[in-house]
Amino acid sequence: MLRLVFALAAVAHLAAASPTYKIPSAMSEVLLESDGCILPEAFVVQDFYIWTPSAGNNSSEVINFDYADNSTSIKTKCHFNATSVNVGPEGLTPRYACDNTVVQFIWEDNRLTMIEKACPENSQFEASGSVTPHLICSKSAKNSTVGEGNACSSTEKSIAAKFTSLQPTPK
Repeated sequence: MLRLVFALAAVAHLAAASPTYKIPSAMSEVLLESDGCILPEAFVVQDFYIWTPSAGNNSSEVINFDYADNSTSIKTKCHFNATSVNVGPEGLTPRYACDNTVVQFIWEDNRLTMIEKACPENSQFEASGSVTPHLICSKSAKNSTVGEGNACSSTEKSIAAKFTSLQPTPK
């Protein structure tokens, strides 16, 4: 009977959270067993900036932005540069950790995919969602500190999106 009460409470919590993704049954079990686990629902990317070197410039691409998830109270800065290390599994699209390593990102084909570990202390699941920043670009000069390239910033200061997937973390 007590298990039924916990199950009903978990279902009520999930209904109130109303994420846009389907919650896998294994994650539902984690929610039943954990106290205070809040699933990622939506996120905001702010001040997105990317610099790409011109042909012949051996400098690394640079990406900087701020990330916030109000549902889980996570705020962090995210960067990619010459010293960034792929934290994803080998054979999959490279992903990079933000300053708070619960959050990772993929930049591919002008699309930013955000990945946030769901209930990181209790599960091996992650939520993901994507945005496509609208960019305005300008050329950087050869004599700049990074050399010749394209410096692009999002035309929107803040880009809000919902997580659309909740899946096991790939190994």
